[in-house]
Amino acid sequence: MAGLCWFVQVVHYPLFRHIRIDEFAAYERKNFVTGYITIPLMVIELGTGLWLLYTYPNLLYLLNIAFFGIIGLSTVLFQVPIHLKLINKPTIELINKLILTNWIRTVGWSVRLVILGIVLYGSLRPIA
Repeated sequence: MAGLCWFVQVVHYPLFRHIRIDEFAAYERKNFVTGYITIPLMVIELGTGLWLLYTYPNLLYLLNIAFFGIIGLSTVLFQVPIHLKLINKPTIELINKLILTNWIRTVGWSVRLVILGIVLYGSLRPIA
């Protein structure tokens, strides 16, 4: 998800600025198919994160879930409402707000990637 979020942040959302405003609402309606990819992946990440925290309770897994919560809140409070507004009355200001607020998720996914990298590194043991 970190890689997907970076793609969305630096490629996908900035390309929104190049779609004519009078054509943007139709494009945005078609763009909702991305949910078929992102929603299942987010559910899997939440499920595995909660399972890890429950099975091996520690600070890193707690931080992992905390950052997932921040990402989820950002999605619900900022990105989804902005996307819904873009369907009804698209403006360049809304597109810029979407790009700006999506940094919350981009940073959140990146921090989760670092946390899980630390966990993975700590689990590697040389074979004797």
